[in-house]
Formats: sequence, C-alpha cells, structure tokens
Amino acid sequence: MDLSTVHVLYDALAGDRLTFLYSGRFHDEHTARLITLGEEFLEHDDVDKSVRGKLAFIMVEAYQNIIRHRATFTDGSGEGAGRSLFVLRSRAAQHEVTAVNPLANADAERLSTALEGLRGLDLKQMKQVFLRGLQSDERTARGGAGLGLIEMARRSGHALQHAFMPLGADHQLFALRVLVGKAGAWQGTNESAFSLHRTVVENDISVLCRGHLAAGEQEVVMRIIERDLDEDRQHSDARMRAFLAISELMENLGVSGEGPLILLSRCAQRKVSVVTGMPLDAQAAERLTAAVVEVNALDAQGLQRRYRDILLGRGENTGTLQLGLIDLARRSSSPLRLARHTWRNAPFLSLEVAL
Repeated sequence: MDLSTVHVLYDALAGDRLTFLYSGRFHDEHTARLITLGEEFLEHDDVDKSVRGKLAFIMVEAYQNIIRHRATFTDGSGEGAGRSLFVLRSRAAQHEVTAVNPLANADAERLSTALEGLRGLDLKQMKQVFLRGLQSDERTARGGAGLGLIEMARRSGHALQHAFMPLGADHQLFALRVLVGKAGAWQGTNESAFSLHRTVVENDISVLCRGHLAAGEQEVVMRIIERDLDEDRQHSDARMRAFLAISELMENLGVSGEGPLILLSRCAQRKVSVVTGMPLDAQAAERLTAAVVEVNALDAQGLQRRYRDILLGRGENTGTLQLGLIDLARRSSSPLRLARHTWRNAPFLSLEVAL
C-alpha cells in the first residue's frame, strides 16, 4: 500500500484515545471480543459502569446488525465496494460507533422509514414505540420491527445519524452512527464515514487500531487477527507474531502523544501487510531510519547470523531495536519499507512488513 495513506488515516482520526476499525469476515464469535475490547479500554480509563453497559450494547447491536442484514453478492462486490465496516472511536467523554453495510434497495427503503419514524421522539415516546414493536407481527428471525434501532437510540441518549449512498443499481451503502456519553460532539460526519469506507476498500484493510493499547486490548486484537485473516494457522501465527513484534518495537522507540497506528491489509499474491505509523521525536526517528537501512542491507543468512549474535550478546550491542527489526525482516517476504512524513511538527514514520 501507499505508506502516505497511513499518515492520512492517522491525521483523520486525530483526537481519539482509541480507534478500532474492523472490515474482515465478520465472524459471529468476534462479538464477545468486541465487548472485551470495549470493557478493557473503558476500565483502563475508569469510565462509569453505566456508560460501559450502554457502549457494550450498542457495539454488539451494530455489529450483529451487519451480520444479520448485510446484502449478499455473487459478483465479488462484498469484498470490494460492498464490504462492511465497523468502527469504534473513543475519547475521554464520548464514544462513537459507526457501522457501514450494503443493503438491497427494498431493505434500505424500509430501514429509512424506520429511522425517520424515530426522528424527534423523546425517551418516553421511544419506550412506547419499543413496547408496541414487541407485540408487532412484523418481528422476524432477522430482528424486525426496528427494535434494535429504537433501543440503540434510547441507550445512546442522542439522535442516531444515518445516510445512504447508491451502490450499483440494486443496492445502497448504509452508514449508521451512534454516540455514547455526556458530550454531544460527533468526531466525524456521514461523509467522513463513507470516505473512510472508500479508503478501507481501496487498501483492502481488515483491521486497524490507533492509540496506546494496554495488554488486554492487544490480546483482543491479536485474537481477531488470528481468527480472521487466514484459515491456515501457520500464516495467522506469523501475523500475530509480527503484530507483537511491532508493538514491542514501538514501546522501545517510546511512541508518545496519541500513540501509534497499526493496520493489516491484504496485498498482492495473497499476502498481508502489517503496517504501523507513529509520531516520534527526532532522535528516535533517526534511530529507526538507520536501523531499517542496516537490516535491509543483510541477506537471509546475514539476518539469521545477526539475530543469533544479538541473542548471544556477541558483537556490537545494538539493543532490542535492531533485534525486533531483524525478527520482522526474517518473516517478511520483501525488504522492510519505511516512509517519513510530519505530523504536528514532529517526525511521523510508517513501517511496512509483508507476510
């Protein structure tokens, strides 16, 4: 992928304490992992329990809506312009959940009617509509009567935001945005949700996380990577190890501020790129740049020999930075790629490993 995209994404998500983006296969078992991710993050930030419960419900409902209602395609659009997207963006006082999903035109029309029916209702009126929906004959195995939408609006306490975009002749791309927390300022817009979706499609991004991840949050992301990208356990192990190695590398470099961004995207020949973008101070940026140049100059035998020497304490002590890069280079199918930009007057470096 074009490494400048990492810089653009990082800047587009500026201000978030945590961003988690998922656009993979949408396994049902990821539902529990999303709950754990939200709980780990909110507990780390000492967020009120009532907010935790509301966010957990909305995350699950938004994710399950994608699984239950997304359109199926026979022409491959489900892996391209019609792919689904789930995003959590969290700040200190508010949390925004976005779900983007392809729908058949008829389903989109029914959904639009249901959402317009909620516009302007207060919490008491929503409760009455919800109770009527429970008794309605319209309920189906796919969750009819719009009960999930009503309950998300009630628990959120804010009006739901939504938009549609044409997707061929027979489908619409639907974006739903839900806000949780006392603050009422949205991080993005409906258009920015579709713009993010386009970037995900163009770069075939499956997983993205931005911010300082605690150990529990890293564990959840690793389990999603393990389950989602490849049925071949050998390949998924390599990608999990690369994720861990990059996380350790960034800790060694002392990434500060809003933290790093890590994403996984599919590239040519069924390979997966693990890419990180990070703001660094000038000294750390120079250390990383020099270390990548040195590592890329080694052939396979040289990498193995240097890796063994560092582990055994032989030769010049280059610390854990070069060890981590060598570990990544040994797994990579091509030389490590590094690009440098500027973010808020500081060096911003992007590093890619192809597995």
